[in-house]
Amino acid sequence: AVVSTQSTGALEDFDPMTGLTLSDVRHSVRNSMGTRPSIFIPEIAFEMLAKRQIGLLRDLCLRVVDLSYDELANTITVTCVRHFERFDNMKQAVMTAGVALLGERLAPTREMVENLLSIEQSYINTNHPDFIYRYREVTDRFLGEAGGREEPAGAQNTYQPTNPGRYNRPSLVDSRERTSSGVEVEHQLTRREREEVQMIERLVCHYFTIIRKQLQDSIPKTIMHFMVSYLAKNLSSSLISELYSEERFDELLSESESVRRKRDRAVKMLEALGEAQKVLGSLRDIPDV
Repeated sequence: AVVSTQSTGALEDFDPMTGLTLSDVRHSVRNSMGTRPSIFIPEIAFEMLAKRQIGLLRDLCLRVVDLSYDELANTITVTCVRHFERFDNMKQAVMTAGVALLGERLAPTREMVENLLSIEQSYINTNHPDFIYRYREVTDRFLGEAGGREEPAGAQNTYQPTNPGRYNRPSLVDSRERTSSGVEVEHQLTRREREEVQMIERLVCHYFTIIRKQLQDSIPKTIMHFMVSYLAKNLSSSLISELYSEERFDELLSESESVRRKRDRAVKMLEALGEAQKVLGSLRDIPDV
C-alpha cells in the first residue's frame, strides 16, 4: 500500500508539459518538416517530444524505488526491535542480514524500472487502443476533416481536455517565454503554427497520461516482485545460512544488559517477598496471650 501510494501520488502530480516551451514545439515541428513545408501532421515532432517528456519521469520513478527501499529497510528494523528485544546480538545480526539481502535487490529493481522507461521511449505506439481514437480526432481536426467519426465501442477515453489550471500554467500558445536577460517575449504565431502547437500539446498530454497510468501500475508490481516477494521467499534461508552456527549460539542468545538488570531486580524482589511471606507465616504461629 505504501509503495502504491508513493508511486501514484508522485506520478499523478507531474505536469506532462514540464520543461516544454513554445519554442521547443515550434523548433521540433520545423525540424521534422525539413526545408520544405508539409501539409501532413508532423508526427515525428510529436514522437520526439513525447519521448523527451517520458524521459523526465526517470528520476521520479527511481526516487519511488529508493523511498520504497527505505520503507522496507525501516520495516525490517522495527520488526527486529519488536521481536528480539531480549537479545541485542541476535537483533543486530538479523537486521544486518535482512537489510543486506534487501540491498542486493535495489540495483536490479532500479534497472528494471529504467528498462520500463526505456521501453516506453523506444517506441511511441500511436496505435495504442487508448490513444488511437484521440489521435485520429485531433489530426482530423488539424486537416479540416473532422466530423461524424464515432468512438469505437470499448475505447477508453483517458484523455481530458487540456486543463492547464491544474498544473498552474497557461497553454503553450498563450505562454510567454523569458530570454536569458529576463525579458518576457510573446511569440506571434500564424494560424497554422497555433494549430500545430495545440495539436502537439494535446497529443503529448494524452499520450503522457497513458504512459503515466501504465507506470503507476507497473512500478508497484516491479517493486513487489524484485524486493518484497524475493525477500519473503529468501529471507528465512538467508538467515539460516548466515546465523545457524553452533559457534555463534552463545553470542547470539546472550541477553542484553538491560534484561539482565531487570532479571536481577526481579530475583531480589522475589527473595524479599519470600522473606516477607516467612515473617508473616511466623506471626501466625505466635500463641494468643
